[in-house]
Amino acid sequence: MKTVLLWACSLVLSACGSSDDPGYSRKFVGYALAKPDETSIKVSLWDQKAWLLNGKGKPILQTDVATGVPGKETPTGVFPVLERLEEKRSNRYGRIVDRETRDVIHPKSWEFDGPIPENCEYEGIEMPYWIRLTWDGVGMHVGTFEKRTRCSFGCIRVYEKAQPLIYRKTQEGTEVEVVKGSLVRKYGL
Repeated sequence: MKTVLLWACSLVLSACGSSDDPGYSRKFVGYALAKPDETSIKVSLWDQKAWLLNGKGKPILQTDVATGVPGKETPTGVFPVLERLEEKRSNRYGRIVDRETRDVIHPKSWEFDGPIPENCEYEGIEMPYWIRLTWDGVGMHVGTFEKRTRCSFGCIRVYEKAQPLIYRKTQEGTEVEVVKGSLVRKYGL
């Protein structure tokens, strides 16, 4: 009987999914009622999380994020959103591809020296739902990453299902605060 019970418990727990996958949570009513001219965003480098707050400073969405690696750290401070673009490609990080076949010739253009080969072109990395924080290239956007891993060159990569939701509830001028310390106790959902 003990064996059957342990087996059943393991099935239930394994169905919960991996805790290593990025994710998000939101308060549906709070999110629905939030107005873009009243929201703000908090980002914790320690927690590798971001929160969308309503006009009263209450969290309505929490998501996993990935920030900058050592030497290319995400800056801390308070940043007004400078620009918003649903579709954006990096002008700094990308790859060199064949113009006709789109085959990748050099996967990391920033490590490539010399002129672009004939019949090839630069293709910037996609950064959907771009929210610019600085004029020197730091922003928030959809990006792939492993949970609790810093892997960007300064940007804030956001879980793919959460960033469109954040984007819809912000506007130019929305305040984004990036802090070094933990914010989970204050804002955790």
